[in-house]
Amino acid sequence: MGTRSGAVGQSGMAANARQTERSRQTDLRVASSAANAVRRDGCDQMALTRVASDAGYSSGVIYARCDDRSELLVLAWEKSIWPALREVLESAFRAAVDRDPSAMDAAVDLWVRHCADDSVPDIGSAAEVIVAARRDETLAEVVHHDINELLAAYGAGPGTSGALRELLLLTAATLIGSALLNSAVGGESSAMVNPSELLRAFVMGAPPAPASTERDVTAAVVARARTGDDVRDALIDATEYVIARSGIHRATVSRIARRAGVSVGAIYGLYENKESLVIDCVSVIHPPQAQRELEAWVRMKVDSEFRAGMSANLRAFLSPELRLWRMFRIECLVAARHSPALARLLVEYGNDSMEELTSRFKLPLLESVPSRGTIVGLALLDTVDPTVARLDWCWFPIG
Repeated sequence: MGTRSGAVGQSGMAANARQTERSRQTDLRVASSAANAVRRDGCDQMALTRVASDAGYSSGVIYARCDDRSELLVLAWEKSIWPALREVLESAFRAAVDRDPSAMDAAVDLWVRHCADDSVPDIGSAAEVIVAARRDETLAEVVHHDINELLAAYGAGPGTSGALRELLLLTAATLIGSALLNSAVGGESSAMVNPSELLRAFVMGAPPAPASTERDVTAAVVARARTGDDVRDALIDATEYVIARSGIHRATVSRIARRAGVSVGAIYGLYENKESLVIDCVSVIHPPQAQRELEAWVRMKVDSEFRAGMSANLRAFLSPELRLWRMFRIECLVAARHSPALARLLVEYGNDSMEELTSRFKLPLLESVPSRGTIVGLALLDTVDPTVARLDWCWFPIG
């Protein structure tokens, strides 16, 4: 009796193990399909039924695991996207802590593989999920916890300060921001960012002392660009505001009209559709903001004040005055991953800025100006940990 009872118990445990393994494999397939949907359609537009179909399951399998799109994104993050991003970040963090350029090269090689056109998941999609998390509390609970916990494990978590904190934040920002930029421009080689030389410079140049933080860091106020049409100006201002808070997909025409104090009909009297309104908004707002940033970099000096100037620029970029612009910018980059028209416009502006910066900058520039990715990445990390914007950045690792 005892033997038989034991055999039945072992059989039951084996069956449970098989069931658990099947469930795990199903989770992984669904998560991979969802990660692919983020890349193809975006976080706000992925369809649960399509995710199920692509994974080879009925929609019931999805709903048995996830109540809604937010929970599906959590599953994709935990089982697919975050493991890939964590592998890249940990590899780069170890290289940064050890000050090992060869190890950093290996980390960049890993990053390149996870940014490839056929990579699922990919780091550009990880950046998109991070952006989505700032407006989705369910997703934020997981995404923000994972990233901050990893930084804390290397001694650079929220509430810390100093050279290591800034080094690891800049490393993470460069990798994540560059991936988002590259995925937004859609393979346009002239606008792609190669972060390898900048990351090598980070690990090879430990500052002997903190830079001065005495200079004024008030962000230069850019006058609102005006078109001469009061209704159009009101719509552009409202569009920027709503997109910065909700993202382009969730920025409904009715909400924009309400914010602008006009009727929905007034919008369609000026624009064919929401995309044309967004394109017009970007075309009016982006150039003066990009010019302000360019002028700040052009003023940099190749002397003992270099790091002080770099620190001041970072503090100004992360200032409260520019938060609306930062959020609008990253939401536009996310949308450009799924809008060829917006991607073309951003590539055009990016190329123009690169050309002017190259002709006017007094210092030798790294190929592809990878600091573009760092700036975007810092805007993303600011949404994960608000203390990032309060750092003085006096330990910038180059200088």
